Amino acid sequence: MDAKEFGLKLKEIRKEKKITLLDLKARTGYSDSYLSQIENGYKDLPKPALLRKLAIGLDVSPIYLMNLAGYSDSYIDVENDLVKYEGNNPFKEEKFLNEMRNIDVNLPCTEEIKTEYGEQTIRELSDDELRRRLFDLHDLLNMKIDLYYKNGLLTDEKRKKVRTILELIFE
Repeated sequence: MDAKEFGLKLKEIRKEKKITLLDLKARTGYSDSYLSQIENGYKDLPKPALLRKLAIGLDVSPIYLMNLAGYSDSYIDVENDLVKYEGNNPFKEEKFLNEMRNIDVNLPCTEEIKTEYGEQTIRELSDDELRRRLFDLHDLLNMKIDLYYKNGLLTDEKRKKVRTILELIFE
């Protein structure tokens, strides 16, 4: 694929996702005029580092854009870490998949506790406690938030079953 074809495909993806050039500029840090030049084929095929940023900005797989740009079955040098693309298995590119993204998640930031006198009180959780609880299965199952398994909402009954199974395994 040449730069013109790649640019047209990139523009198509952006428009399908209803993302403007200004939105993509905000998401990638590249100017809208530069992005427009890429889409119109006035620039060479982007390097892997730019493809990664474009993929994140467009919410597509970096490997998909790498393949579009013709990097499949080759070595990709991003920030000097050579990553070999092996056949059709995109999961070999751990450095691409371990990219961090921030998303907003609302968690209960307080908990009910009993005092030594048996009274109920509420205490605020620290940021560290919230971070830990986000990935603690026991805490997640006990939170009053929607939890899913394979896109199915976990009912109270299913949560209880999961807790029981986990207790049998770990305790």
